[in-house]
Amino acid sequence: MERGTENRTRNRWIAVTCVLLACCLLYALRPGQGAESLPDRMGVVGMLLTALTLVATAFGVWATQRAGAVVDDVVAARQLSRAVALAEPMSPRVLGGDRVVADVTYSFRPYAHARGAALPLAPAGRLGGLVADYQALRPRRLVITGQPGAGKSVLARSFVAELNKSRADGDPVPVLIALGDWEREESFRDWVVRHLVRDYGRSWKRARQLVDAGLVLPVVDGLDEMDRAEVPLAESRAQSALDALAGYQEGLEPAPLVLTCRTDLYDEFEASGRPMLDAARVEIDPVSAEAAAGFLSRRAGAAYRQAVWAPVLDELRGRPQGMLARSLSTPWRLVLVATAYEQANDPGELLACSTREEVGDTLLGHFIPSSVRAVTGTRSRYAPEDVHAWLGTLACGLQEQGGGTTDLVLPELARSPGAVWARRLYAVLVGVLALAPVVILMSDGDTDAVMWGLSALLVVLGAAGLRYLRSGGTGLWGRADFALPPWGSPLWRVGMRLAWSGRGRWAVCVAALWPVLVLWRVAAPQRFGGVENLPMTAAMLFTPALFFVLLTAYFLGSAAVGPSGWPRTGAFFALIVLWPTVIMVLLSRSAGLGPTVDLLVLSMFGSLYCALGGPMAMYTCWLLVNCRRLPFRLSRFLEWSRTAGLIRVTGAAYQFRHREFQEWLTRHPVPARPAPAAHPATAHPPTRTTTP
Repeated sequence: MERGTENRTRNRWIAVTCVLLACCLLYALRPGQGAESLPDRMGVVGMLLTALTLVATAFGVWATQRAGAVVDDVVAARQLSRAVALAEPMSPRVLGGDRVVADVTYSFRPYAHARGAALPLAPAGRLGGLVADYQALRPRRLVITGQPGAGKSVLARSFVAELNKSRADGDPVPVLIALGDWEREESFRDWVVRHLVRDYGRSWKRARQLVDAGLVLPVVDGLDEMDRAEVPLAESRAQSALDALAGYQEGLEPAPLVLTCRTDLYDEFEASGRPMLDAARVEIDPVSAEAAAGFLSRRAGAAYRQAVWAPVLDELRGRPQGMLARSLSTPWRLVLVATAYEQANDPGELLACSTREEVGDTLLGHFIPSSVRAVTGTRSRYAPEDVHAWLGTLACGLQEQGGGTTDLVLPELARSPGAVWARRLYAVLVGVLALAPVVILMSDGDTDAVMWGLSALLVVLGAAGLRYLRSGGTGLWGRADFALPPWGSPLWRVGMRLAWSGRGRWAVCVAALWPVLVLWRVAAPQRFGGVENLPMTAAMLFTPALFFVLLTAYFLGSAAVGPSGWPRTGAFFALIVLWPTVIMVLLSRSAGLGPTVDLLVLSMFGSLYCALGGPMAMYTCWLLVNCRRLPFRLSRFLEWSRTAGLIRVTGAAYQFRHREFQEWLTRHPVPARPAPAAHPATAHPPTRTTTP
């Protein structure tokens, strides 16, 4: 009942706003009354457009605050479950780009602490049975440990997907969250709420409602990536995180939780006497040499190039405890081998390596070129050298933020410690947009109330834009639940269906009154109440398209769109601001008002955009500062890297495929010259050339 009252109130406010603005416009432009000259009409149109923008902004803020305030817990959990299912797809490239995948097995380890969880009577011990084993735990707290590259993150993602698929109404929704950005000052419960907002498009009230109701199961990844190696265990952020997890409860009972960690680090926590209480621990088993050989032999690359792969497979089967077998004992390393030598290169060069580190460097040296080669024919094609250099720049940037940072969140790039020049450029831009027109207006001796009011408006907009330089500033249109999918995506059809169904239908119909009235007034003949201005009609035809795109995107969540939807949203709002700017500049040119008026118009709407979308403007400044080191369309490149298997996505953050890959890029940010293949006759057949 309360929800229906809220919808009716919202629709009434929309209707009243549209009717009032339409009446003002019709009165101001009516022949024989109101504004007669073209400059006066231009001023009226500009004020109405500005008023509409401010009203839309206020409504957006109000809708953000009120969204989901009163929603049934089961319904809210069901909506989050759908968002998680869309946000955490298992990319084929993550599994090596083939139907053949490495079998991940695990075993329960005795918990060192007396307060351990009760284990299942007959553990499955395999990837497909982890959900059943977890549901048999009492309490439902699980720690997944394994060696680096053992597949902890893949196992966690698979667990989230399978548990989310089989959950019933009333069960908690599994949510995968990277632990890298947690700080000691923030409670774990607040941290989970923040990630539900940022990564899965929930409103603050609805996210807190779900957490307080116990309908969120945090699957926390990356405990071992929070600190540098030299940090003492007792003073580490990881130990503080474990202490915070111990206090994460539902009443007097420990809240359900899943945690991943490297084996040796968690052994240290157990030895220190401060592991996570009331939990069970599973250890991911190493991949045996026979299983590794079987995995590689069934791959398409080995099937087509049996002679090239035979020495490596024989080494694995003949020396199951040898250096190569120990180096390829994790799913991550096996996927690296399969990717590096699937289509080219000679895997026999691994036999010449003497250490596991040398094997890793050799595999990672082929990883980027082989991944680029595997996605040949896609729309976005990049040179391997450029891909290596760009990813190396991003990896070094994460290294500057701290050794435990793994999340690459686009809105936060301009706030990183190394983005000082980007923030300075943004401050200069906002200052020029706000103060330069004020200086021009005040230089004219004949100033009136309109000039003073316009100057005050510009100063206020500039101050609103500068507030984003603070670390806690967020944009009005940088909401987590508002992001645009790529053009041509089937999500647009989903958004249109949502916009035209149920409670959204009346809001769409009422809100559509504004662009319809404006177009009618401009395009209709004079005997029907219009001005029949064909040039203006052509300019105004863009209004319905922007309007329907805006409403359609409003009903889509960022979890469905992904982290690349945020820059796309900023560009769309730039287009919305550019539309009235172009119209007013054209009117000014036709009236012969001179460049001063054009400058005022451009400055006013530029300041308005910075005030509404400051984080997007800061991100653009960051791209301009780094244009020689990174592609300007960075989000498009990162999406391509995700397709290539070099980058993965967790909620609203990009992450490198593996921590070993990220650390290797920090050591090798610039691609080295390609070395000659070990067996060029087999790996790279000579190409016949002709002399002209």
